[in-house]
Amino acid sequence: MQWRKNRVAIGTVAFLALLGATIWAVRTRDDAQTDAGAELPSIEVDKDAITSLEITRPNKDGTEVVVLSKVDGEWRVTVPLDADADRNNIESALNRLAVMSPSGVAATRPENYARLEVDDAQAVKVVVRSGDAPSVELRIGKYSNGVTMVRIGDRTEVFAVKGSVRYPFDRNLETWRNRRITEVQAQDVQEIAFASDNGSFRFNRQDGSWVPAEKQKPIKDFDPKKVEGLVSTAARLTASGFAPSEVSSARAGMNEPKATITLRVAAPAGEAADATEAPAEPQVIVLEIGDQTDKDTELYLRRSDDQTIYVVSQYLADRLRPDAAAFEKSEEAPPPTRPMPAMQGMPQGQQQPQLPPEVMRQLQEQIERQQQQQAP
Repeated sequence: MQWRKNRVAIGTVAFLALLGATIWAVRTRDDAQTDAGAELPSIEVDKDAITSLEITRPNKDGTEVVVLSKVDGEWRVTVPLDADADRNNIESALNRLAVMSPSGVAATRPENYARLEVDDAQAVKVVVRSGDAPSVELRIGKYSNGVTMVRIGDRTEVFAVKGSVRYPFDRNLETWRNRRITEVQAQDVQEIAFASDNGSFRFNRQDGSWVPAEKQKPIKDFDPKKVEGLVSTAARLTASGFAPSEVSSARAGMNEPKATITLRVAAPAGEAADATEAPAEPQVIVLEIGDQTDKDTELYLRRSDDQTIYVVSQYLADRLRPDAAAFEKSEEAPPPTRPMPAMQGMPQGQQQPQLPPEVMRQLQEQIERQQQQQAP
């Protein structure tokens, strides 16, 4: 009797389930037919002809728009500010555009956009411009199973593109900016000077080695290799980030820097137009270390010839503010020795006889050769 009372409800549930399955099957069949018969568009982009990339990406505050433009042959960030662009990240994006090609249709209806993350709220929108040619507009969405979901222009289909397409474009403003502070060859640095509360030090390169400059206070147990290490750091200096736009030079401590590092870099050979011209003047780079940021582990840093205020780690800032001990020879620990394999027939834990080092080394090598020969 109870079953008879509920058979109407059971029948209704079964009908709804069957209806849902039928709708899903029809949609799947329709998409499958479209997938098989659709003509796939080509994304023909000559990366050398690209002059601008406009990238809109979602973030917690809404959307962020960054425009990258080729200016006088060099890529720059032009919106929301004007700054050097990171060459490696630009090249990664251009290379991805050059090989991007749809391999199939993933969906044909707008109701699938949100699920595939190609709707305006989730997609990374990329507008590619190449001079006077028509722009290419892409909405890059979800990556799964080796393909990325992409909408192209005003087409309603969602196309599957092989590979991880979203990653090269889904970057914030800071990542698009060039974080390289100095980019010179360490061997071209002829003089370096440090000035901070830890002391003032100046060194010159002579015959390929570093020596204290004239009138430099003598340093006990001076080690030229320590100077070379600091030169390598200062010559290829990379920031961890940038000061927020609201941070002024005064707030960053640049009105009275806590430390300065000065590099005199020789001009590259052959820079003069001909042999009759005087050698090019050396380049002088002055780095200024300011105050700490809101984080205790970071400090502000700036080049005197550039208004960009960078952020560097506490470790890097401390390394560029050396004291006298930083240039002294350190006691070298003896090289580690591998324990000698236990001799066959000798009980574990029993002390081995003390032999001359040469004999011990020969025995060890012989034992290792025997073990290698016995190995399957």
